[in-house]
Amino acid sequence: MTSKIVAFFLTLTMIIILICGGYFLKQNDTLNHKESKIQNKQSATKSIKKETIGEKSNTKKLDTIVNNQEIDDYIKNKDFSGTIMIVKDNKVVISKGYGLANLSNNNVNTPNSVSPIGSTEKLMIATSILQLQEKKLLNVNDPVAKYIGNFPNGNNIKISNLLHHTSGIVGRDQSNANVTSDEMLKQIIDNGISEQPGNWHYLDANYVVLTKILEKVSNTDYRSYLKKNIFKPSKLLSTGFMSDNYLKIPNASIGYQNNGTQLVKGVFPNFSQLYGVGDMYMTANDMYHFDKALYDGTLISQQSRDEMFKPGSASHYGMGLYNDPALMVNRGFLAGWSISNGFSHDGRIYIVLFSNIKTSRTSLSEMNGYIYTHLAE
Repeated sequence: MTSKIVAFFLTLTMIIILICGGYFLKQNDTLNHKESKIQNKQSATKSIKKETIGEKSNTKKLDTIVNNQEIDDYIKNKDFSGTIMIVKDNKVVISKGYGLANLSNNNVNTPNSVSPIGSTEKLMIATSILQLQEKKLLNVNDPVAKYIGNFPNGNNIKISNLLHHTSGIVGRDQSNANVTSDEMLKQIIDNGISEQPGNWHYLDANYVVLTKILEKVSNTDYRSYLKKNIFKPSKLLSTGFMSDNYLKIPNASIGYQNNGTQLVKGVFPNFSQLYGVGDMYMTANDMYHFDKALYDGTLISQQSRDEMFKPGSASHYGMGLYNDPALMVNRGFLAGWSISNGFSHDGRIYIVLFSNIKTSRTSLSEMNGYIYTHLAE
């Protein structure tokens, strides 16, 4: 009897120990789970803070700088509205906003204001093509037919003809409808040629075809390519691609046009129609950094740069820009914005003019001439 009682109490003791052990193990797992959740939350918070710090550094406010009062007074007297970045010998001469970025709420232009850059984007596409040539993935003397088999006169039209706007193609009809790049290319192909290559005729269609070739050769979409190979090495911190959400971007300027009696907001085009030829925005400061990276060898070699600058016709147009006597310059126009982007042949002077209101007293070419002459003295 006694042995049965002892056995009973031993069994009961073991059951109690097992129950208590399970309870404490469960409590320990719960505590570990809670600690893990807390650690994950803290880690996530640190990550968010880190990302936020990164975003803040990328959108660091640019200061207004005026180191030449004469040029500043001249700009004010021209009724200029927009942002300007002028640099000489690596020193900022002017970095300033003038006039209003938004007439509805009286927001002023500042060095942080962003604007669509229109056709000046073509210079980035040209730079990308020359980068691919340096990697021996294409050659600008290749016939277009090598990359687009059914291209009209494709065995005679070279990539360089597209770059120089001397291809002889008819181009395409631009509308405000949504369109894919393949649909645009098909229309360009279907429209054929107007003449043999050699004569200059400025057409967005030339750079639409170049953008398609860029994507085919690089095996990536052109926006991803530009972000990796142009934006990043040039340290462009306030540059992106246009969409209907552009006006929600902090510091977005509005473009205005004169309808004869008053200034009205420019009407946005359908940006799918501007594939690679005018669907980008940036600050004047970023444009300067791109120009500097282009000139100093960060983006392409001096040999490629010389090839880019060499005119392909009597028009003075090289690859993505004009080789004018004073400046290498390209221009963009879009829905009230006018862009002039220029730098001297020796890379000492950079003049970037972003205008968001066009008036009869504002000529960006005239302003370029005055500013360059003043700085070159």
